[in-house]
Amino acid sequence: MVPSWPLWVGLFAFARVIAQPRAVLNDPDTYLHIAAGRWIIAHLALPTADPFSFSLAGTHWTPGEWLAEAVLAAVYDAGGWGAVVALGTACFALAVALLCRFVVRRAGALPGMIAALAGMALVLPHVVARPHLLAMPLLVAWSGALIEARDAGRAPSLWLLPVMAVWANLHASFLFGLGLAGWLGMEAVLDADRDRRIAEAARWGLFVVAATAAALLTPNGVAAFVQPFRLMAMPALQASFGEWLPPDFARFPALELWLLAALALGLGGAVRVRPLRLLLVLVLVHMALRHVRHADLLGLVGPLVVAGAVEEAVAARAGALSSLALWRGAERLAGPARWPALALTLAVALAAAAPLAMRPLSRPGDRVTPAAAIAAARHLGLSGLVFNSESFGGYLAFSGIPDFIDGRIEMFGNRFLADDVAAEKGDRQVLARLLDRYRIGWTLLAPQAGAVAVLDHLPGWRRAYADRFAVIHVRTASAGN
Repeated sequence: MVPSWPLWVGLFAFARVIAQPRAVLNDPDTYLHIAAGRWIIAHLALPTADPFSFSLAGTHWTPGEWLAEAVLAAVYDAGGWGAVVALGTACFALAVALLCRFVVRRAGALPGMIAALAGMALVLPHVVARPHLLAMPLLVAWSGALIEARDAGRAPSLWLLPVMAVWANLHASFLFGLGLAGWLGMEAVLDADRDRRIAEAARWGLFVVAATAAALLTPNGVAAFVQPFRLMAMPALQASFGEWLPPDFARFPALELWLLAALALGLGGAVRVRPLRLLLVLVLVHMALRHVRHADLLGLVGPLVVAGAVEEAVAARAGALSSLALWRGAERLAGPARWPALALTLAVALAAAAPLAMRPLSRPGDRVTPAAAIAAARHLGLSGLVFNSESFGGYLAFSGIPDFIDGRIEMFGNRFLADDVAAEKGDRQVLARLLDRYRIGWTLLAPQAGAVAVLDHLPGWRRAYADRFAVIHVRTASAGN
């Protein structure tokens, strides 16, 4: 009946997130993904043209994350926001538990727990109800299984191919999975004896080809491989969206602590990582330092990459470690959990989530939910086209109101985004040009947007509503003159 360490760690991750359920909904794209999923379910098809924005009406758009969006919409319609929070939290907890299981199996209980908790700390700020959360368990399962296969000197399991097919329809992070397979295949070839290199290249190469074919089983096909690189090549996106900025260690201390611990282990000589694995870790660190959103990869995959080196370090100190009471006590729960313990863990998790079912979680106004402002707009009879803050685009789509811009930045493009950012920041000329070009009838902006102060003094516009989350301006009759 006693859970193993992966179950304990997964349960802790679940409880940590479920204790603050609203944080899981603190992202405007949650609304957009649910709106897209509802469209898919209602039409039993995928859209081929944008159904949500008026600024790019008719533009080709087929969601690459359609499967995650359909799941999120179905869960929301079945159980409301509480069910969405429970689903996202369960996916996060499962990913952390799998990470712990992989490292415990290689390096022991204490290293496994530390690795899982460190990974959890890196990922925790990004636990929001978006498709990447549903894909996290697949990321860990894929990466752990590939690294274990490589370290054991065997070919990757073909059972991973369906994982890739599902992953590719959930989230664009599947590209990292393909890249990891290619990297490990290269390592297998370089490490093999000369007479084994062709055989290693064949078995890993065939797997990478098969995995790529599985990843092509999406509505967007080859285009799904290109889209993430288009996002990374958008200067306006890199400069204005928080998740694409470098991390601020004052706000993200977990990453600093992670890097300091890695330096201490490396410089202290406690763990020696093979050159290609070390290079892979450095790539993950570079990605995390370049874009804060990639800290997830460092937290969930980094420990798996160095697990073999930790295993060797533990084996070299086996005698000293086995004499420690803490080490021996931890090892007693390192084995696989039995079914009663698994059932008990699940029961405790359900009990922790029960308040979400007993007290339905509502979405009052917040920085991504301008509910009162939308109600005021409807009361005022505002029916024209709206210029909105990007952070409100998801809620507008969810509410059935065509938006000017939303989180599908790859569809809008860099030039459009640059103009929108300049207008929202208060560039008077760009703002006036967009208002006239798109025949905007009213605006819905965050109070801190520079455009609010400009509109307060712009001829032909007047402030019609304001609260602490949103401000509405409407065009007056003189604005068209």
